[in-house]
Amino acid sequence: MDARGALANAPPRATISRSGDVRFIKYHGLGNDFVVLEADGGREQALMTPDRARRICRRGFGVGADGLMVAAPAIAGGHLRMWLLNSDGSTPQMCGNGIRCFVKYAVEVLGYADNPLHVETPGGIKACAWRRGDDGLITSVRVDMGAPCFERRAVPVAGGEGEALNVLVEAGGRTFDATGVNTGNPHMVIFGDADRRLAETLGPELTAHPMWPEGANVEFAELRAPDAIAVSVWERGCGLTEACGTGATATAAAAVRLGLAEAGRPITVTLPGGSLEITIEQGLRTAWMEGPAVEAYRGVLSDDLLA
Repeated sequence: MDARGALANAPPRATISRSGDVRFIKYHGLGNDFVVLEADGGREQALMTPDRARRICRRGFGVGADGLMVAAPAIAGGHLRMWLLNSDGSTPQMCGNGIRCFVKYAVEVLGYADNPLHVETPGGIKACAWRRGDDGLITSVRVDMGAPCFERRAVPVAGGEGEALNVLVEAGGRTFDATGVNTGNPHMVIFGDADRRLAETLGPELTAHPMWPEGANVEFAELRAPDAIAVSVWERGCGLTEACGTGATATAAAAVRLGLAEAGRPITVTLPGGSLEITIEQGLRTAWMEGPAVEAYRGVLSDDLLA
């Protein structure tokens, strides 16, 4: 690991100053947005409380975001650890768009030069290969998302043993044929129509469906070609979002598992906020997600939000 010193021309870190101010950087991956803080002296747990996440992430009242993040020291053999809270204060196992933003922050602001960068998450260590643009800034990150899992016990999905395929779920007076898959978080993938209104109206009910005892990110997907899928998402802990990296990965994996798409070739998954490229390796050995990360702006949090 090479984490000695910041980049020569790195911008100021998002950190706690001596006066007590807390600075932040706002990032987004296809509109899935995050507020990134850096804890001073290992104070990330003091900063990262569910109540503070809810206040900072509340749109129209706080900064507004889908999640709140800090960088923390590695504890499991990675280069550093991503600490993330959803906008409702809950802790996800993994966030695909969030980790790309986190890598951009780690390289550009904290000065990490490792490529790939190994980031610790509650869902395991993720290898993240990053690329710079002509301006020297990180433009895209390719993440090894690990092997997608369809086993009911691992997703988890109730109903006994075996894979969570062709699971019938009801919502809004309709019955859907769903696939359960875990790509760091539990997902419910429904092929048919990717109309965002479905995710908006039925997502709140389906995310808490009793067949998914830990809740689910819900993907409404439309197969447009063997290598092109449109998706709308209701995220557990965030609600309706512009994009979901683990959801795009879960949808592509489900398409491969159901014989709707081919393993070993890139699949373009288009979400309301833009497109991600997902590749599912032969035998479902692992999944790769590649997409952009963008810095939006910087600021200082008020005492009201930190109280």
